[in-house]
Amino acid sequence: MTEAREELMRSRQRLVAAGDEARRRIERDLHDGVQQRLIVQLLRLRAVHQRLEKDPAAASGMLEATVADLEDAVDELRELARGIHPSTLTRAGLGPALSGLASRAGIPVRLRCAVEGRLPEAVEVATYFVCSESLTNIAKHAKATTAEVSVDVTACAVVDVVSDNGVGGGEVQRGGGLEGLRDRVEALGGSLDVSSSAGAGTTLRASIPLDGPLGSDPA
Repeated sequence: MTEAREELMRSRQRLVAAGDEARRRIERDLHDGVQQRLIVQLLRLRAVHQRLEKDPAAASGMLEATVADLEDAVDELRELARGIHPSTLTRAGLGPALSGLASRAGIPVRLRCAVEGRLPEAVEVATYFVCSESLTNIAKHAKATTAEVSVDVTACAVVDVVSDNGVGGGEVQRGGGLEGLRDRVEALGGSLDVSSSAGAGTTLRASIPLDGPLGSDPA
């Protein structure tokens, strides 16, 4: 029991450290990337305004370039936002949020989300990122042609199962994305298991209690 408690503490410490590093990365990305691009576009728009009367043709060309750059900046912000917290999850819950994930997965995903109403916020967020990270790993490494995601609610837990028909061989590695997922789930009092045989695809199963140490407050 003492060893399990110590491992839980270590997993929480890794989770906090990972969260701090993610925030620092987002701050750097915003400062060095999107913020600088927006400042440049602001200066360009001021120049367009000054040229409107004297040289409309040049102003029009500058405006078109500015619009294109702003569209790229919006796309960059969307990518950053996906790593922070999905607005659809906050606004509409797991069903729509997971549907969005499935539609962006790059391969056909069979989704079944048997969740009615809202769950505790920490449980919803953990479930979302379990599915998100799993689908990302499938797209990057599994060489799969299909994937399945199921989310069920029992009397005391949410059970997430993500599987694919890829090359298999996946495992929880130190410092990897799956370790981060396991830490997130275990911090809520849950468990995460990966079954992956070479050539037989991968199945990830996470069980997250509804009344865990961080999951008892409703969203």
